[in-house]
Amino acid sequence: MDNTKNNTMLFSPYFFLVIGLTLLVYTLLREAWLMAAAVVIIPFLALYIFTVLNKPYLGFITLFTMNYFFIGVLRYINIQNSSVIMDIFIFFLLTCIFLYSLCGGKIPWHRANNKLLYISLIWMTYVFLELFNPSGMVEAWIFTRTHFYNFTLLVVLTSLLLNRVQDIKNILLLLSIFTLIAIGKVLIQRYIGFDAGEKIWLIQSGSYKTHLLASGTRYFSIFSDAGNFGSNMGMASVIYMILSFYTPRKGLRYYYRFVSLFAIYALMLSGTRGAMIVPLGGLGMFIILNKNIRYIVTGGICLIFIYVFFAHTYILNSNQQIRRMRTAFHPEKDASYLVRKANQQRLAEYMVHKPFGEGVGLAGGENRRFSVRFTTQIPTDSHFVSIWVQYGVVGLCLHIAILLFVIIYSAYLIMFRIRNRELKGMLIAMNCGLWGIMLSAYGNNFFWQYPTGYLVYIFQTFLVLGESYDKELTKQTKLEPI
Repeated sequence: MDNTKNNTMLFSPYFFLVIGLTLLVYTLLREAWLMAAAVVIIPFLALYIFTVLNKPYLGFITLFTMNYFFIGVLRYINIQNSSVIMDIFIFFLLTCIFLYSLCGGKIPWHRANNKLLYISLIWMTYVFLELFNPSGMVEAWIFTRTHFYNFTLLVVLTSLLLNRVQDIKNILLLLSIFTLIAIGKVLIQRYIGFDAGEKIWLIQSGSYKTHLLASGTRYFSIFSDAGNFGSNMGMASVIYMILSFYTPRKGLRYYYRFVSLFAIYALMLSGTRGAMIVPLGGLGMFIILNKNIRYIVTGGICLIFIYVFFAHTYILNSNQQIRRMRTAFHPEKDASYLVRKANQQRLAEYMVHKPFGEGVGLAGGENRRFSVRFTTQIPTDSHFVSIWVQYGVVGLCLHIAILLFVIIYSAYLIMFRIRNRELKGMLIAMNCGLWGIMLSAYGNNFFWQYPTGYLVYIFQTFLVLGESYDKELTKQTKLEPI
């Protein structure tokens, strides 16, 4: 009996705690700071891995959080090839799912068998074949590898781990919190100023040329640039205003409206004129999807008011943000717009004989590190122009076809197949937000940057699987006692 007790004590948590504290004290006394940090971190890391192995859903929430704050953190921590961190975490999460399933955990593998997965595999195949593009470079392809697998992997992860309507609600609520954090940061930039890390980034990256303008400062919060930030705030304003119409809980309705209104203000602080199309396009799509006359009339009036205010009046023109936004409605007078059109014309003359593009990762000035050529000396200034240059007109048509399929197919589900009102509201919100951000991608090259790319893939998966979520609610209703 005594031996059994001794063995139990040997492997108790207290034993490992004593060992850990002993190692920590030893490393601190030896001033081995790196080893001391490892002694502190490793137990927490082991606990986290154990937790995710038992509940992979928490791993997805971690990935979602990392995605949103990834660029903001890298502004203060210099890590080479930082995107590898996200790649490693995705494959770690996939491994946890397989191990969880092997140990008897319930994973709804059938949900991965959906239309969007097969569409993503078509895109993956096309990107893989770009390796054989005569003008392409393997090095540039490798550095732009996320174009190859992110779409497919995010569809799989979302399908398997976010399989309940409650999961959609959780993601949208979490995104609203992250949006408020981003808004809080941009208010600090606006009313207190940029911190040391942001000032260094503006100078070293050369971003001061596009953000510190004579017409006013363009604020970027924790995002890669003001264009990415403004478009995301536009999407948030659309999503949360629409959600507020469909959420049954009164307190949550007011909270979502609060988020939406502040997101609109943050959009204006970004100074991104192209982002104005996000709430306008989203509102237009809302009018199409909604069969409620009251919402259609209200939405139509809002669209007309916004257009008249910006295009045909000078009200509040003393405000630099509003003055800059107003120029989006008169592009023919905007010098930067005319330069973009001229660049696109030059690219069109070059690309006429390249139906499959110049090659993955060989568009825009940021890719001169791979090769100095015609396509890397002209700024693309647009996601769709960037896709066109890299993948050719064939790749561009495929990319646009995929985006339009998701929008049109989900619109069909929303209008004719989804019966639950609250779920319909969530799907309408994501459809309208996606449509708006797609339109904005024509004027800004941000669509596949963090955090936008992951958000797009997750929302697309929710939309395409909308009917399965509706069936879950119908089944629950039938099981509830009368």
